[in-house]
Amino acid sequence: MRSSTTIAAVVSTLLMATAVAVQAETGSVNGRSNLTQALQGAWLPLESGLAVSAREGTPLSAKYEIDDGAFQLSVYTSKAGPSSADAFMEVIVDYSSGVVLKVETISDSGDLAAAQAQKAAMNRARRSLAEATADAVKANAGYRAVSAMPSLDKGHPVAEVTLVHGDDWKVVIERLD
Repeated sequence: MRSSTTIAAVVSTLLMATAVAVQAETGSVNGRSNLTQALQGAWLPLESGLAVSAREGTPLSAKYEIDDGAFQLSVYTSKAGPSSADAFMEVIVDYSSGVVLKVETISDSGDLAAAQAQKAAMNRARRSLAEATADAVKANAGYRAVSAMPSLDKGHPVAEVTLVHGDDWKVVIERLD
């Protein structure tokens, strides 16, 4: 009796996990479709958004996103804080005018950990994220950058740049050293 209950619980868990994975996959396809549609109204290239946000600190990452139903260009930045610790900020750049709309301190633990990891990668970089993003776009005619995320790959800083052209999405890796 116990073994059949255990087997039923395992099968049930596997079925629920599969259903959640399928929903997440469908959501990401819908998310891409919604983002592709929203990008059509965005005049500002991502690499220009990185340059605009630099007045608020060193750009660490950038992405066009739909957050709580609102389409926006979000850039994480860092700069030396009042103490020896770095201040991490999220800069929202207006994608139609190219001006900074809002600057908020990053306080969510997950977002803060991501910003700290991105800063570690950018500390080793010899070129800016904007430059790497512009190079990725230049090498892929007709595409535009949707996101640029730095990380370390075997100790070397790289930028993962997501590009889109119509419904065609791809990711390219640009070295930052």
